[in-house]
Order: sequence, then C-alpha cells, then structure tokens
Amino acid sequence: MLVKNNTFHLYSFKPDFKILYYRAPDILRQKTGLKAVLVTILIILPLLSGCGTAFIAAKQDDILTQIDVWSVENEYGKAFATLEYVKPSHPQYQKLQIRKKNLLTQAGEYEQRIDKQIQQLIKDNQWAQALDLLDQAKEKYPSSKGIEKTEKYFLGQQHQLLASIEQKIMLERSQWMIKARPFYQDKLNTDPRNEALKNQVENLNNEAKLLSEKLTHLSKEAINKKHYRTAKMRINQAIALKPSQQRQQILSQLQSREKKSDKKKQQTQSRTDKIQQDILIQEIEKNFKAGDFLKAKQLTLKLDENEQKNAQLIQLEQELERSIDDTIEQLLSAANKNYTNGDFYQAIELWEQVLLYEPQNALAKKNIRRAEEVIGKLIRLREKQ
Repeated sequence: MLVKNNTFHLYSFKPDFKILYYRAPDILRQKTGLKAVLVTILIILPLLSGCGTAFIAAKQDDILTQIDVWSVENEYGKAFATLEYVKPSHPQYQKLQIRKKNLLTQAGEYEQRIDKQIQQLIKDNQWAQALDLLDQAKEKYPSSKGIEKTEKYFLGQQHQLLASIEQKIMLERSQWMIKARPFYQDKLNTDPRNEALKNQVENLNNEAKLLSEKLTHLSKEAINKKHYRTAKMRINQAIALKPSQQRQQILSQLQSREKKSDKKKQQTQSRTDKIQQDILIQEIEKNFKAGDFLKAKQLTLKLDENEQKNAQLIQLEQELERSIDDTIEQLLSAANKNYTNGDFYQAIELWEQVLLYEPQNALAKKNIRRAEEVIGKLIRLREKQ
C-alpha cells in the first residue's frame, strides 16, 4: 500500500494485473500534512483486516499466475516478497510452497547466468554494459547473495584495473617529466623575471618530488617480489627526478645483487655446459666404437670451440681423426679400382662418401667430374649407334 497525495494505491492480483486506485473520502482530502495521512490510514486499515494481507486478493489463483509472470521476467525480488505474505491458512499455501522451491532453483540459475555474463563483459573490457547488467540484476533480485558476490568481484576487478591504469599514467608522466623539466628550467634561466614561469617550474619540481617518492615505493615493492630488473628501472627514474642518498643506496644494493645474480647464473650455466659436454662425449665414444665415424665426426662439431677440452676428449678426437683418415684412404682406393674396372657409378658413390667425411677433398671432387664426363661420352656414343 502506498500513500501519495492523499491517494492509496493497492495492488490487486487479477488476471489483467491492473492497478486499482482507492481514493480517500473528500472530507479526508481536505486535511493536509501528516494528520490527514494518519486519519486516512486509521480508516483504511480496518477495511483490510478481514483480508489478512493487502497482497492477497479475493481470487487466490491470481497469486500463482502473478508469480509465474514474475518468474519469466526474472523479477525474483517481487516474487519472493509476495510469497512471504502468504500464510499457512491460505487455500493455495501448499502449491505456493512447491512453486517457491522451483523458483529458488530458477533464481540460482539466474545468479549463475548473470555472473557468467558479467565476467565475459569484464573480459571484453565492456565495463559500462557490465555495470548496467549488474544494476538490473540487483533491481530484479535485491536479496540475492550470488549477485552480491558478483558485484564484489566486479568492483575488485574494476579497482585492480583502475590502479594499473593510474600506475601507467604515473610512469608516462614521470618519463615526460624527466625529459621536459630541464627545458623548463632552461626557459626560466633565460627569462628569470617571469613570475608565471617561476610558478610553473616550482609546480613541476614539487610534482617531480612526489613522483620520485612513488617510484621509490614501486621499486621497493618490486624488490620484495624479487623483480630486480623492474626495481632497478624504477629507482633510476626516481633518481633522475629527485636524487637522494636513500635512493642511491637502493640502486647500489640492486647493482650488487645483480652482480651476484650474474655470477650465480654463470656458475649454473657452466655446470649445465659441463653436463651437456659429458653427454656429448659419451655419444661420440659410442658412435666411434660402433664404427660410425661420420656420426662421431658430426657430434664433435657440436662441441664449443672455446670450451676447455679435457685430456680424454683430446685423445678421442685424435683417434677419430686417424680412423677417418684411414676410412678416406680405403674409400679412395676402392673408388679408383671401380673406375679402372669401368664401374663409374660405383666409383662416384665412393668418392661422394669421401666428401661426407672431408667436404673439401679436392681429389674426390676432381675424380667425380672425370667419371661423369666419361659417362656422358659413353651415353652419346650409344645414342649415335
């Protein structure tokens, strides 16, 4: 029941869901202010007492119908508020209680749907749409704990993004200040009696001091998170804006930590290289013993030339080179025999194997060209016959 301008509005649950207006008698409308309202209420309340509640009309089926309409419209706040007024003595009480259970399930699905949509809108950076949807959901279902939780998530994400944007603005402003402030100082030195310029430079200096403090704070935060590169960058910016002994000490500590970190990385890298070298040497030995000198030779090329070679590796490389030389000799000898016997294709294949071991072997290259020329002449002779 609403009282407005001495007019009483009672909501009736008839099928057409229209609002009925009951006006106070003319004698009451002549009264003004709070007194008129109180007198009017005293007259109307007895009329309603026989009904049990202002929300339940003569036709009980209208409540179920209205609940169904509100369910379709996601107006769960109105639906649950109305169900609270229904007493056990009502003829439709049992049906309404069953409908309430179903309504709770639908309301839960609505909460989940709103939460999912809000999260997607945030992900798509559509904050205005997310805020409108959130307001609409709160209006339709004011008592929802799920929507309240979604709102907290929204505000948390919003706060986090705003803080990130503010920090970016501050960093950009700091970079601009580092570059631009000296020019303003030069301008003031050129025009020292310009009072407006003096104030401008003073304001810039005060801002630079404030930005330097913020950058120092960011540097300390980065140190706590062990983000030393970021910490060094921020403290350098802070020093550029406003040098101080404290900021210089932070920079010195970071530089010392950086040196220790680099040394530790070098030691770790050295150990890793040593392990990889040992594995590679084992593979070379394995292929060497198996007689696969070509594979062993290819593996030796992967060894770092700048690495300090141990006695075992030096001896292995020497033995490998001798074995490769012997293999090349055997291949050249076999190729020459094939060539002499007229088996030019087999000779070429053996010389090509020599080039696999020794790509710059001039004799093998020369013999391959000579054999190919002979093969070409023989093919032309056959074609003439």
